[in-house]
Amino acid sequence: MGSEASETEQSGAASRAGEVACGRPFRLPPPGALRLAARFAQGAPADRQIVNGTVRITAEEAVSGVAAAGADAFLVRAGRVVTTALPQDAVGVRFALAAGETTSVPATASLVSCEPGGGPLPRGDYELYAQFVVTPDDGPPAPAFGGPWPLRVR
Repeated sequence: MGSEASETEQSGAASRAGEVACGRPFRLPPPGALRLAARFAQGAPADRQIVNGTVRITAEEAVSGVAAAGADAFLVRAGRVVTTALPQDAVGVRFALAAGETTSVPATASLVSCEPGGGPLPRGDYELYAQFVVTPDDGPPAPAFGGPWPLRVR
């Protein structure tokens, strides 16, 4: 029975909307209280390890809680996650937006494969997604996603 579970895990058939796991299929969850828009270069040299950008966060409704100082960013190719978010050294900070209010935060996407052994991503076209998680004062963490935005590794 253990081998059946690992085969299902590797097939990606059980991926949930918004689940970000290396090699697994990715699909956006339904929109929530925050809308994300990103500004990243549309291309990056294959010898780079990261690409930096900015994520603009707009509140559809008032949001208050704790969040990281920056957004997470990851890449998808052919529908599967090929890089995952880089660790952030910052501790959580207070985050609050009124309905309709907007703020911007930094984001960095890895250009190194998340597969065992890592290594630079092959040249080609990718989709960049951003994730920003707010843990509200009165509830569980609430991830928000934005994307896809094109990124060409050249």
